[in-house]
Amino acid sequence: MANKRVGLDSLIKKLPSQGRFRFFLLFVFVSFTFWLSTKLSNIYTLEQSFTLLLKEVPEGIIPSDTSRKIKASVTASGFEILLYRLFDKSVTISLQEADFSSTLGRVSLRNQQFSIEQQLFDNTRLNQIYPENLNIVYSRLDEKRIAVVPQTQIQLRAGYLSDIPIQSKPDSILVRGPKSILDTLKGVSTMFFETTDVYEGISQEVGLKSIPELQFAQENVQLLLPVSRYSEKEFVLQVEVINLPLGVRVKLFPPTAKLRATLPMALLNTVKESDFRLVVDCENLQDQESKSLKLNLLKQPPGLKQLIWEPEEVNYLIRK
Repeated sequence: MANKRVGLDSLIKKLPSQGRFRFFLLFVFVSFTFWLSTKLSNIYTLEQSFTLLLKEVPEGIIPSDTSRKIKASVTASGFEILLYRLFDKSVTISLQEADFSSTLGRVSLRNQQFSIEQQLFDNTRLNQIYPENLNIVYSRLDEKRIAVVPQTQIQLRAGYLSDIPIQSKPDSILVRGPKSILDTLKGVSTMFFETTDVYEGISQEVGLKSIPELQFAQENVQLLLPVSRYSEKEFVLQVEVINLPLGVRVKLFPPTAKLRATLPMALLNTVKESDFRLVVDCENLQDQESKSLKLNLLKQPPGLKQLIWEPEEVNYLIRK
């Protein structure tokens, strides 16, 4: 037992001290760092895979797979190779020049080699791409022009009215998608637009609500709403009798009516009584049992918003 203890003590004395052991570890670390730095700074040529993304897809074309793997021969530093292996590197190609005249689309990767190389790390050189030409499975969409439906809530300031209903520019857009969806689509709605205390014309760009499986030729439209200041003006009109049977005279009670018109301020001083024609039709007077005749407005100037006349009916007396 004593001999074993003497042997263990002798072994412990032969081990390096704590300071020497730390120095040894530091030496190993520095040596490894220099070795790794040398390896990573070397230039290597090898095969590397990349995730391929598609952009600039022609309108009406829907690729079945927008990302796939390709392989390439690259020459790069060891550090860049390490980054390629640790992280999934993606490159983007354009389908703008792709050929979709047959059942399979076809695009040349070789023609875009420079563009692909620009997406790699600075010191990477792209030698070759596999495959050089890429086949693309795709489907082609139908297209139809669909009306734009504005979704709005607009509150005008008192005394102001819109001259015409709100409109969108353009009033319809080209929509692409499956025929089964396009045949049932009645309109494309805008994003909801709300505003209050409006006293000037509106010209507002709004987006369109996206619809799954459909492509819009444009994403935004312009909403237009002319707004003017309005006022009320009252006119006293002589009621005119038309289609009076031969040999019959009619006296109306009352012979005049008051007409209130809501019109733009710009027209306030230009509209007059002679611009209106308020009549009663006596064509079926002999067969009529009622003692009153309905007033009808046959003539009015353009640009008026609202017209109200009183009374709506007048009594009459037949004189033969």
